[in-house]
Amino acid sequence: MFIKITSVAALPDYILLIGFASGEYKQFDLKPLIVKYPPFQSLTRVEGLYRQVKIDVGGYGLAWNDDLDLSADGLYEHGIPCSPPNDIDSLRQKILEELVRARKSVGLSQKQLEILSGIPQTCIARTEKGVTDPQLTTLLKLLEPLGLTLCITDI
Repeated sequence: MFIKITSVAALPDYILLIGFASGEYKQFDLKPLIVKYPPFQSLTRVEGLYRQVKIDVGGYGLAWNDDLDLSADGLYEHGIPCSPPNDIDSLRQKILEELVRARKSVGLSQKQLEILSGIPQTCIARTEKGVTDPQLTTLLKLLEPLGLTLCITDI
């Protein structure tokens, strides 16, 4: 089976919430790795490191830095299945649809948005199709030339 990660969230108590390309979500508890492997102890010792988890290029694993990474296969195999949080897929889709709508309403092509945002056109295309989840900084760079910002509100 081909395992690919599409999203990750660093939850409290060193538990990762991981979304996979198959549409499945799993929780992965890092505490056993922190106890067993000294390099993972830096997740508790280095301020803010745990929350800096990122998806490796291609979605084949997670990484924090050059010393800390985990494979998508291992995360999938040892993760505990769970439901998507608060219908995250629906919220994600709404954001991507709004991004495309805004780009088109301003009359920009993906190539023009690349020039204005500094984000490669191929990345814009994959984001708009929902193939990849953009990092927050990428999303902010795409929204700025469109005259948009993100706003966090209570539901």
